[in-house]
Parts: sequence; structure tokens; C-alpha cells
Amino acid sequence: MNDEEWSAVQYQFDESVDLLDAFEQAAIEHLEVSNERTIVIYSHTIFDLEVDTGSLADAQSVSVEVFDVSSDHSTTDDPDPVALTESVIDELTATVRVGWERH
Repeated sequence: MNDEEWSAVQYQFDESVDLLDAFEQAAIEHLEVSNERTIVIYSHTIFDLEVDTGSLADAQSVSVEVFDVSSDHSTTDDPDPVALTESVIDELTATVRVGWERH
């Protein structure tokens, strides 16, 4: 478990994304907390993903925060929150073929 605190990173999609469908297609584990928030487990990392505009089924922009990085995550790997969050955003948007940009 990691005791570091990271700020959320904001992302804007080129078009609305059904994140629930994207998670399913990409086989990424997640736990819905509400219509706008889910906890994501991806690549030895736990993320808090919150929709800023829309809902999980129709997201236009999201904020992603690193909750925890597993001890299995190599100490030589980059613990930068932007690098960590962009990996899950890349996977989701590639799955549904939508572009994105970081804010």
C-alpha cells in the first residue's frame, strides 16, 4: 500500500463515452459507486474515476485519481499520477475508438 496522495487528473473525450461498456469490452475491473463514480482496478493500481460531465454511461469528461499502487508495482516503474492515469484512459479510449486530451 502506498501512503502518497495524488491529485486528480482531468480528461476530456472527443465524444461521449459509455464507460461501463468500455470497462466491459476492455475487461477492466471496476466497482460502481454511483452513476458518476467508479473505483477501477488496473495494472496494479486502484483509481477513483469520477465523471465531471455526463454519467458513467454517457461521459464527456472525467477526473481520475490514484488511490493506491500495489506493492507488486515495480519500484522502477514511474509512480507519476499522470502516467498511471493515462494508461487506463488510453486502454478505455482505444477500446471504444475515441480520442481524448488531458486538462
